[in-house]
This record gives sequence, C-alpha cells and structure tokens, in this order.
Amino acid sequence: MTPRASTGPTASPPPPLPASEGGRSGIGPLSAEMLIVCLDPEDAVVTLASFLRANNIVFDAAPASPDAIVGRITTVMQPLSPQPLALPSELEECSAALCTELQNMHRLKLVLTLGISAHIAVLGACGIPLSRLDFRPGEITHLPDGLLLADGCHFPTRPIPADMLTQRRSALTELSPKIRAALRPRA
Repeated sequence: MTPRASTGPTASPPPPLPASEGGRSGIGPLSAEMLIVCLDPEDAVVTLASFLRANNIVFDAAPASPDAIVGRITTVMQPLSPQPLALPSELEECSAALCTELQNMHRLKLVLTLGISAHIAVLGACGIPLSRLDFRPGEITHLPDGLLLADGCHFPTRPIPADMLTQRRSALTELSPKIRAALRPRA
C-alpha cells in the first residue's frame, strides 16, 4: 500500500451480495486483489457486467477458477451526490474511510477508479497530493509503494450523449487487457 495506507507489505457474474468482512460493507471480500472505487457501487455491477465477465473478475473469496481475479467494489463513495464533482469535505471523508479499507486489504494489487472523484479519493487515501498525479482514463500508474492505479471513466445513471458513452466504454475496453496483464502477467 501507499505510505499513508500501508500497514505491511504490498502484496456472466451474478450480481454479488454486499459482503461485510470485519464490519466493512462493500461488494466482495477484503481479501480481494482488485478494488473498484466509484460513486454507485450497486449500479457499477450492472454497468460493468461485460468488463467483469471479460476479465473473469468475481466477488467471491474462494473463486472457482484459479485464473479468476477476486474483486471488491467499495461503498465509501456511495453517500456522495452524483454531481460533476463532490465537495472537498466530502472527498476528505471518503479518503479517510478508503484509507482504512486499503489498510485492511492485504492482497490488494490494483485499484480501478471510475471517475475523477474516485481518483481524488484514492489519492487522498494514499497520501498523494493531487498535483502529483493527474486523472488519466485508460492508463495504469504505479504508485510509489507498488500499488497500481487504473483510471476509468464514471458511467452516470442519467442519460448522456451516445458518443460520450461510447468513448467511456471504449476507454474501459482498452484498459481491460492492461488490467488483466497487470494482475495475471503470465495468463
């Protein structure tokens, strides 16, 4: 994990049920190797269904396939309003909660952010100043401690222009093999 979050070394899916390991709510186990940070966790499962299927991302602590990637969708950003950008005080609260969650995810290797607010919350949780790392949809960045940060675009529930939605899906589709290669280099 990053300096602020670290406590040790870094080391068609059905809609998952909310998991609550150690009192922390979210979709998927705290033992996951991939964390998805977004505004609407429950909607993300539906929105990301083809992405999750293509990458064999499951939310089960004991996956059936050794090639499966165990994922988790955090709920720390759920209280935020779906405005273009959250208030700084809201993002600070999310960052603090996310920092605690990251500290408890000992197998975490990659964080996928969906949107700028999620990106900002992750940087805050990791103690990285916003000026150090721009939001770069479709790219994976190695953080100083080895944690990978993959930036994707937010998929709003309200209608958006079709070309914008196509661009966002395309960026995630292009990011998909990078994530798979990062988590399963030999697969």
